[in-house]
Parts: sequence; C-alpha cells; structure tokens
Amino acid sequence: MKWNKYLVLLCFLCFASISQAQDQLLILAKEYLSNKDYPKAGELYAKLYQNNPSDRNITEGYINCLIGNRDYKNAEKLLKSILKKYKKDIDYTLLLYKVYSQQADDKKARKSIASLMEDNMNDEGSLRRVANLFIENGMNDYAIEMYEGGKKQSGNLFLFAEELATLYDKKGDFDKATESLLDLASQQPKKIEDVKTALLRIFTKPDKVETVRKKMIKRINDQTENVVYPDILSWLYIQQKDYESAFTQVKALDIRLKEQGRRPLSFARIAAKEKEYNAARDAFNYIIQLGKESPYYMVANAEKISLSKTELEAKPNYTAQDVNNVLADYEAYFTINPSGQYAEPQQEYALLLARYANRPKDAISALEKITTLSSGNPMFKGRCKLDLGDYQIIDNNNWEATLLYSQVDKEFKNDMLGEEARFKNAKLSYYIGDFKWAQGQLDILKASTSELIANDALNLSVLITENSGLDSNIAPLQTFSRADLLIFQNKLADANKALDSITNEYPEHALLDDILMAKASMEVKQHHYKEALAYLEKVYTKYNEDILADDAIYQSAVINEKYLENHEEAKKLFEKIILEFPGSSFVQEARKEYRRLRGDVLN
Repeated sequence: MKWNKYLVLLCFLCFASISQAQDQLLILAKEYLSNKDYPKAGELYAKLYQNNPSDRNITEGYINCLIGNRDYKNAEKLLKSILKKYKKDIDYTLLLYKVYSQQADDKKARKSIASLMEDNMNDEGSLRRVANLFIENGMNDYAIEMYEGGKKQSGNLFLFAEELATLYDKKGDFDKATESLLDLASQQPKKIEDVKTALLRIFTKPDKVETVRKKMIKRINDQTENVVYPDILSWLYIQQKDYESAFTQVKALDIRLKEQGRRPLSFARIAAKEKEYNAARDAFNYIIQLGKESPYYMVANAEKISLSKTELEAKPNYTAQDVNNVLADYEAYFTINPSGQYAEPQQEYALLLARYANRPKDAISALEKITTLSSGNPMFKGRCKLDLGDYQIIDNNNWEATLLYSQVDKEFKNDMLGEEARFKNAKLSYYIGDFKWAQGQLDILKASTSELIANDALNLSVLITENSGLDSNIAPLQTFSRADLLIFQNKLADANKALDSITNEYPEHALLDDILMAKASMEVKQHHYKEALAYLEKVYTKYNEDILADDAIYQSAVINEKYLENHEEAKKLFEKIILEFPGSSFVQEARKEYRRLRGDVLN
C-alpha cells in the first residue's frame, strides 16, 4: 500500500515535470515565431504538435511555421485534414486561404473562402465577424465584398454604410467612400457631424469638394423629402467659402422645417467667426424679418449689433462716421429692447464710447446704470465695474478708478476677478509713479492662479525693479509709465513723443527693448501690422538675451497668423520659441499652435 502511494506521487511528479517542460518549450517556440525565425520555431512546434495534435494554439502556430518556411504542401495537407473534421472553421479556412495566396494561386485562394463568405452572408452578426477577420488579415477587398453582398441581400441600400465608407477610404476609392458616407448620413441623421468630419478628412483637393457637391445636388433632386442632403450641401458651400449659396440652402431648410430661424442663427455665428460679415448680417436680418414671433428675434438683434462692433474693431482705418453708425445701431437696439441697457450690449456700447468715440464720460454714464443695480448677475456687474474703472482712468479720474477696483477686489476676494482688480490697481499705481506700492502688490500677484495675471505681474515687477533701484535714475521709468498710461488712454501721438524723449535722452538705457514693445503695441492698435513686426523683430534680434525676446517672438507669430494669414512664418516663429526658449511661459501655447499649423489632430 505504501509503495502504491509512492508510485502515484512519482507519476504525478513526472507528469508535472513533462507539463512544465512543454510550457517552457511553447514559450520559446512563440518567441521564435514572433521574431519570424521560422526554422527554429517550426522545429519546436513540430515536437509540440506531435504530442498535442488537438491543442488549437499549438496547431495554428505549427501551420504558421509551415507557411513561414514556405512548406505549402504540408501546410495545405494538414489544413485540409483538419477542415474535413471542422468544415466551417473560420480561422483554419483563413489559414488555407493564406497558403494559396502566398503561392499567388488566386483561383484556389478564392475557392477556399467562397463557402465561408456564402455561409455567413445572411446573418448580420456572422457577416460582421467574418468581415472583421478579413480586415484583421489585410483582406479589405473581401471585407468590402461581404458588406456589399449583405447590403444587397438585405434590401437595405444604406446598410453597412459606415463600414464601407471606411474601407473605401482606406483603399483610396474616393467616389465610393463619399457615396457610402452620404448613405450613412441618410440612414443615421444623428451621425451627420461624423460624416462631415470624415468628408473633411478626404478632401485633399478642391476638385473633390466639387465632386461631392455634384453628388449632393443629384441626391437632393432624387430624394426631395430628405433634409439631410441640403444640410450637408450648405456645409460644403461653406468649405468652398461660397456663403451666399450656403445661406440659400439654410433658408430653404429653415422654411421647410419651420425652425423659425434656428439654423440661420447657427449659420450667422459660423460666418461671423470666419469674418464673413456680410453673410452673417444677411442671416441675422432674415431672422429679424421673421418678426417677434421667432424665439430668436432678440438674440439675432443683439448679435447683429455685436457683429457691427466686431467689424469696426477689425477695420484698419475706421472713421468717426463709422463709429457713429455702430453707436446708432446700439441705440436703435435699446429702443426695441430697453432691458438691453442692463446687459452685455450696454457693456459693448460703453466700450465703443470710451475707446472709439473718445466719449469716456458717456461710457461711464452708460455703465453706471448696471453697476448701481441692486439685483443682477454679480459676476457681470463686477466685470462692468472693472470696465468702469478703466474708463475713469481714460477720463483722468484716477481716484474713482482705484475705488472701483478696490470694490471688485473686496467683493471677489477669492475669485480670479478679484485678482484682476488687484492687478489693475497695481498698474494704476505704476501709471502715476507710485512704484513702491505697485511693486508690493505685484509681488503677491506673481503667485496668481491665473497664468496671464501672474505673467503680467512678473513682467511689470521686473520692469520696475530693473529701473528703480537705489543706483538708478528714476526719471526714464516715470516717463515710460506715463507713456504707458497715454497708450491706455489711446493718446498714441503723445505716447510716442514721451517714448522718443527717453530714446533721445538715454540712448543706452535698459528700457529700450520695452520702448520697442510699446511702439509695436501702438502699431497693432492702428492695424499697422508690418510696422509692428519690424519693432518686434528688433526686440528678439538685438535684445535676444533679455526677458522680452520670447514675448516679441510670440506676438510676431500671432500677428503673422491672425492678421496677415502668413501661416508658414507663424509656424517658424512658434518653433523658434520651442527650440530657443524652452523655459518660456509661452512655450506650451507655442507648441500647441505649432502643431495646429502643422496639421496635427489636436484633442
């Protein structure tokens, strides 16, 4: 009895040892196969298969080794014997196809999977599984054939539209890819934005956009009740910058679907963003003409006058009459909507009065209507108080300005709005030459949670520190801060004289790069972008070791892209920051903008 126990234990140990050895052998075999060392892998798999002919993983590995060693005869023989037992096994069928295709025997390859395709064509789940296996094995043409066949047999001409669009796109068949995408939009209108994104990806040439436009028009004529196609057509016109034709489609849809201006409002916003001001205005006017019954009537009125302000701001050489015309638009709006005097339009109106019409007193009066209200959105009122403080400075009422900034600081002590108010107060002290008090506030603000405020505080702090030390002549800084105030008050000619006086009297002063930056900002205010770039270039070439060099490069990049549409130059400048100023506070934003201009897909 005792010997029997030992015998059982011995057998168990032997079996465990053999099993462990086989596991180690299989790991090694897989490693050889993964490295495409087919001779060594084949030798090991042959031994493993001999002992485990029913193990599927070992069998498939062995067959792949035979194929890898170009032993097609034995691979075919083994697969045929397996398929006699497992007639409809997909994986082994695909391996047999692989044997024939690697021998370039297209007839046998096709025959090997014909029944597989036929057997799985009627069931959607099985069809998808087989098609996905085809895709995994690089057999995209067979996957297309499966989906096309399934679509035909089902009688649903829009079935598998998304899958077919992807496959045709991979294949480079633009016409069929777009047809499938349009089918998908018709079948699943909720995916229309996905369809637009996919179309945008394959629009590598203008002629392709035109091809799709013709396809759209044909489908609109053939399927007059389908509203998806006019929607895509209007979007296509926008891609072609044909806003007039796009708006024609948008209006037709709005009327047909009785949307009361919803779609034209969206169109107007897109056009405004793209600086297509006439198209945006036409859309707003259309909504306004629908009358007060439209739920978008007041929104369209408000956004239309805001558009006038945006257009004025973008105009290089606006006249006093241009400003008065926009102000008249706001005043007309307040007549039809008196409550607008206590909302954002009034804030915009005050800005125009103060900064464009040189009427700061009227701007102050306009904003006081909002800031003295006992009710209303506290955050909006706080922002209006900051604007009101700015306009008091323009009107030379510095004491009133500091009181307003201090109120916002107190009311929003733990909010970013409060930090902005503290920075404005510090800058006001700098404007009037109280550098010591300003420096104390700036030292605190350098730790602001707002990166913008923290950077501005740091830059102003450095400016004051470098030019107001014990051994420094404070007169140049006093003149410079006064010039800064004049720029803020939009008295650019006086500011220029003050800056030139520093340059003439102190030709080697440390403020010279700051003076160039100030002159650049004045040129931007006047829409003189090439002149601004010339000043900025002097900063980052002549003073490339100073703190403002990276700022000058970043501003140059923005001007090139935003105002001059010189994207290549902007890209070079953003790259310059990344490579030459890795520690710059602008580097993260520069990297993002560089990647966007390069065409990378950003999250």
